[in-house]
Parts: sequence; structure tokens; C-alpha cells
Amino acid sequence: MNILWLQWRDIRHPWAGGAEVYMHEICRRLVLEGHEVLALTSGFKGLPESEVVDGYRVERVGDHDLYLLGLHGVLGRYARWADVVVEDTSKVPLYTPIRLRGKPIVAVVHHLNRGIYFEELPLSRALLAYAMEGLFPRLYASLPNVRLVAVSESTYKELVGLGARPDRVAIVADAIDHERYRPRMGSNTIQKSPVPTLLYLSRLKRYKRPHHAVLAFKRVAHEMPDAKLIIAGDGELKPELRCLIKKLGLEERVEVRGRVSEVEKLRLLQESWVLVQTSRKEGFGLTVLEANACGTPAVGYDVPGLRDSIRHGETGILVPSGDVEALAEAVATLLTDDGFREKLSKNALEWSRQFSWDRSAEEFKELLKGVIDS
Repeated sequence: MNILWLQWRDIRHPWAGGAEVYMHEICRRLVLEGHEVLALTSGFKGLPESEVVDGYRVERVGDHDLYLLGLHGVLGRYARWADVVVEDTSKVPLYTPIRLRGKPIVAVVHHLNRGIYFEELPLSRALLAYAMEGLFPRLYASLPNVRLVAVSESTYKELVGLGARPDRVAIVADAIDHERYRPRMGSNTIQKSPVPTLLYLSRLKRYKRPHHAVLAFKRVAHEMPDAKLIIAGDGELKPELRCLIKKLGLEERVEVRGRVSEVEKLRLLQESWVLVQTSRKEGFGLTVLEANACGTPAVGYDVPGLRDSIRHGETGILVPSGDVEALAEAVATLLTDDGFREKLSKNALEWSRQFSWDRSAEEFKELLKGVIDS
């Protein structure tokens, strides 16, 4: 198959997240089976306009803000080459079924942004994006040459709730690389930092609510004078977050690492006692699985995506969305109750082993073949 993959960012983009990992892990497996994959993504200063990444070609058009304009100029030419087009809808739907009538299309939906647009975008752009996102599930799922892919049960339910035909939506789950993500072992036990460590590992975006992790830790810090919080991730909220930490007098207890390397990310996941997830919504919560594979349980809000990746009371704890007091209580419970934390740590490790990129890539490949045949 010749596969054209449309994605706002690629794995080498500095702002890459779970959606980009999903694309990368599936694309590199597809080329190993002999398929041709070309990804059209946005450019970024320092990245070449064209390069091969793990066997698949990445062509970068425009920059992040002008991606749609750059894509418009080349889409028709590349689409003629492709047997099937994959459209990632992570930012806004591209409405490729209208632009490429009759072409087999698979649209990947990590999560629907809905109200998040109004937190992250100017009002005029938020209104437009909200309208575009609200219309596409019903439209896409009504066309015989289009299939929707959700990465979790939560996203599947959202798509169906917006009018998508259930039989046109498949779930191909997020997964993890078990060769990379594994616990640090010693004497047949999972080794952790000697200091009780809480980890926030995500972008510093408003809808991710990283300040909730700081506010919760402020309450935990009173009970555990030796505990610390590490914040790993970059974003526009970093200055605001540093001000909050200073205001709360937590400069000696909270580290803001910014963007970390893959090596440091792995070390943090392995050493931390608990991962905290404060997002308003996720596609699945890939970081949760990565932490679980390192033997680290998670505490998060009971929201779409996180309720798929965190099994309450088994691999972590879910609390009502936005309830910082409940978040702090759950974190304190796991940091202080060694037996309970170790039980959840073992369960989390077993849970993570169910998710394989090889299996997800195989399911995705069969879906591509099916939409071509249809």
C-alpha cells in the first residue's frame, strides 16, 4: 500500500505528544512490512523540509500556524500517489473526504477537544474549530470510503454521541514500547527513589491543569516533609507555574525540569513513586501506560481517556475532575501506604503488558486494507 499520513506535527517536532507517538509507532511498523508511508506535517525551525524517519518519509509544509495553507498546495499531488489517506484530527479535522472525494480515508481521533478550544484559542478561532469538530463525526461516518479510528472507549463514545455510525468507528488502542519502558529491578523488587517522589509529566497547557498538581502537593507537603514533586514538560504556562510555586513557598520542594530527553523521561518514570495526571481530557493517557510499565501507579481525574488508562483501585486512583482536595488525599494515600502502593505498582505493570504497538499496528493495517477494499 501507498499510505499518505496527514498530521499537524511529527515525532521530531519539539511539541510532539501522544498523537505523534501513535503515528510514529504505526508508520515505522508499516514500512517494515513493505508498505510505503509518506507523512505530511508542519515545519519547525531547525527541522529539514524532508527526511526519512525510521523508514517512512516526512515532508514538512508551512510552519505550525500555516500548516493548512501549506497542505492545501500539495495535497492533491500526493493524494494521487496514495492508495489510502490517514488524517489525524488532533488539532482540527481537515475535512479530507470533501477535498479528496472517493479516496479511501481513515481518520484517527485521539480525543475531541470541544470546550478545550475555548481555553487554548482566541474566541473567533475557538468557535470555528468547535463547529468544525462537531460536524465531522456524522459526515465522515456517513461516507462508504471513510472509517474513523478511536484510541479509547471514551473517544468511541464521544464520536457516536456526535452522530457517527457505530459500525464505522473502530478502536485501535494506544500502546507502549516494552523494550524501552520497564521497571528498574533489584533483588526481584521494583526499585524506586529513596525520596517519596510525585511526577507530573505532560505539556504545560491550560487544559492539562498542571497547577492542580502543585496545589495538591502543597497539601501533601505538610504531611510528608521529605516528599518532592517533579514537573517535566514544556509549554506557555511555565512562567505562571513558577510564580505559583514561589507564592506557595515550594521552591525547595518542587522542580520544574521543562522538556526532558527520552533518557531522563524513562529515569523519572522508573524512579517516581506516583504519576499525577490533572488533564481535563485525554485520548487515552499514554503517559499513564508508560509509567505503569515502569511499575509506577497513577492518580488522575475521572475524565475521558484517563478513565480508560487508570483502573481505579487496581492500577491507580481516579478522583472527581477538578477536586484538588481529593487529588491530594489520593496522592498522600499512595505515598504513605507502602503496601497499597506496591500492590498497585504490580497491578499496573501487568496491566501495561496488554498494550502492544505490534498488535495495534496490525489492527491498523487491516483497517487500511478494509477501507481500500470497500
